[in-house]
Amino acid sequence: MCGIAGWAGPMDLDETVLERMCGAIRHRGPDDAGTFVAPGRAGLGFRRLSIIDLDGGAQPLRDEHGAVTVTCNGEIYNFRALRERLEAAGHSFGSRSDCETIVHLYEDEGTDAVESLHGMFAIALWDPRRDRLVLARDRLGVKPLYYAEVGGGILYGSEPGAILASGLVEARPDPEALVEYLTLQYVPAPRSGFAGIRKLAPGEMLIFERGRARVVRYWELRHAPGEEPGSEAEILERLDALLQDATESRLVADVPVGAFLSGGVDSSLVVSAMARAGGRVRTFSIDFGLEQFSEGAHARRVAEIYGTEHEDLLVEPDMIPTVAESVRHAAEPFADSSAIPTYLLSQMTRASVTVALSGDGGDEAFAGYVRHRLAVLADRLDPLPRLARPLALVAARAPSSPRADRIGRGLTAVSRSRHDRYAKMLAHFDPQAIERLCRPELLAMAGSGRRAWDHTLALPEVAGVSRYAALDTATYLPGDLLLKVDRMSMAHGLEVRSPLLDHRIHELAARMPNRMKLRGSTTKWALKEIARRRGLPADLAGRAKQGFGVPVGEWCRRELRPWMEGVLRDPATRARGYFDAAEVDRLLDDHMTRSDDHGARLWNLTVLELWHRTWIDRA
Repeated sequence: MCGIAGWAGPMDLDETVLERMCGAIRHRGPDDAGTFVAPGRAGLGFRRLSIIDLDGGAQPLRDEHGAVTVTCNGEIYNFRALRERLEAAGHSFGSRSDCETIVHLYEDEGTDAVESLHGMFAIALWDPRRDRLVLARDRLGVKPLYYAEVGGGILYGSEPGAILASGLVEARPDPEALVEYLTLQYVPAPRSGFAGIRKLAPGEMLIFERGRARVVRYWELRHAPGEEPGSEAEILERLDALLQDATESRLVADVPVGAFLSGGVDSSLVVSAMARAGGRVRTFSIDFGLEQFSEGAHARRVAEIYGTEHEDLLVEPDMIPTVAESVRHAAEPFADSSAIPTYLLSQMTRASVTVALSGDGGDEAFAGYVRHRLAVLADRLDPLPRLARPLALVAARAPSSPRADRIGRGLTAVSRSRHDRYAKMLAHFDPQAIERLCRPELLAMAGSGRRAWDHTLALPEVAGVSRYAALDTATYLPGDLLLKVDRMSMAHGLEVRSPLLDHRIHELAARMPNRMKLRGSTTKWALKEIARRRGLPADLAGRAKQGFGVPVGEWCRRELRPWMEGVLRDPATRARGYFDAAEVDRLLDDHMTRSDDHGARLWNLTVLELWHRTWIDRA
């Protein structure tokens, strides 16, 4: 796990600029640095977090002929098998690094080499013979990769800060990205929040060759529920074996390894696989004082079952300094409040280990969110919208009361289209709310307040619950969950690996019958069944999804209220001219008086202002 930055093209840049770009992401690789510069053609920079081959794995790495040069942020989990194959074909290696396999594969296979890699990675490879820079992001988007086209060339980096540090790109907000952020709480690819800086989507590769850049997709998850051959028992056996293999391949390291443990089925399965692989396991968890947000007792039970050495941390609402740090490290506008506990969990974990395994990816692959179950339930009510629409209009005219309001909202939800129902579950601000909130000047610059709603959240043509899991895998997983884990862990130089993000597991899940994901009201059935077979008690194996939520709505009414109101009602905030002040005041007043719950929306607006102050005003 590291950070990469550099350029290609006819730009008058030198090693000093490259070092400055890499310095902006030093936190990603505090152990070492390396650079390669071909004057007037390319520069590849690297910040290293030493995980494998501590003495000999420094980057950039070159082939045995000294021609092709590569840097890689991430880990190649099948590197041993690839190395055996390449050595048998006559290649000689100069290190034990997993990433050296990339440069030799490229010699044989060209840009198709990326298809042989199993792992999480962001790659920059320079081929001087073809005057070619290749940038590639892993299949599911675990590792980020940003780029900007400048002066006939390409700048790139693991984070936007690396590109800004070049001095060639000005830190300016992208209005279209800001409106997408309001909808989603994150900025979907290809935008980044910064005008002129873009990011590769999962499974994409950028090839810059002889002055021209083109982006190609080398992998896409194909959802075909029911196509996986065999009985349920046979499919479960294959899944269990894949999970064990994916976990064991992620234990390879020359530094201490631990695991995040929430007490949910995903992280519990990962810990069980670690325990089965042998050796004492160290686990780490986070907890909250409010009972409905607490998973501490469940995590401690799982730790006792598998005999782990366990540590946990209680998160208190006195967290304003942590908010500022999370905004700085996210770099993009990013309002998932669980970034705070992830930041603190990573900080605690890094004090003991350098690598932590997590359970991320299970909910998207196996339909684990409550919204997946609710969406399928709503689909079964599709014959009712014709009746629900007039009833919703009647309810809207009825005298207001908590019960009448709940009935009205329920009827309105049922009367929506399938797309609108699910988009409403995912969005912070729907198009109508954005029209009320945003000033006309912002909407005019953004082009449309509906782009994220209509396009990013468009449902794929997939049957049953898989359509919702597929959308989340393509959008929420890389845009929110993986960005959060990458930034908050790398802020402390901690590498996080998730076995459930192995692309082979997602490919199997995409072919699995829908009944093995959602069975009755049981979400993530296949994983829960494997957990039972592995001996996890039924009450833990069958636990409902709780999530890594933060009681931000309640904290904003109490401990954080002066701070939040101070930010949102600050004349400097309002002088930006983005939002209608009366609408912001209405959201604040309704939330504070408990007339409605706008905690997530208010957090969204507050974080956006903090991002502006951190990344735009101080640039």
